[in-house]
Amino acid sequence: MKPSSSLSNDQKLKICHHKAANPSIKQSALANWALQEFKHSKVPTQGTISNILAKRQQYESMDSTELTSKRQKAVKHPELDNVLANWEKARQFARQLELGERTPEFSNGWLAKFNIRHGFKAQKSYGESGSADLDAIDRNMPTTKKKLHSYSLQDIYNMDET
Repeated sequence: MKPSSSLSNDQKLKICHHKAANPSIKQSALANWALQEFKHSKVPTQGTISNILAKRQQYESMDSTELTSKRQKAVKHPELDNVLANWEKARQFARQLELGERTPEFSNGWLAKFNIRHGFKAQKSYGESGSADLDAIDRNMPTTKKKLHSYSLQDIYNMDET
């Protein structure tokens, strides 16, 4: 296997810890230590070592998944990322509670019931319906329902473009 030339976040954190354990070590010596420790194909530059040390707190706050990656990827949708992270934390928390048979399965069925219980709806919009004013629909739905009560169900039709 060919030696790698880029450092993982975990390796960068180890460099920070080695510097903390050896405060008088020069960055060039730290770079040589990293070369031997991680069996890389080239010595990290002084600038690389300096950048790594400056980001120590960032590496220390990473979870195990982030530590195994080599680069921090920019999150395109941070709010969605946070919600999904909370979802995963909830799954882990449920397992840690050791609820036995009462532990949620987090299956598709469980998720569907959860969505119903909390009033979440999936709405797919196709074609022109994607531009529909959903707030106006919600406001006018009670009026529409009242009007429809005067008709029998067999006389009510849903008409779409064909």
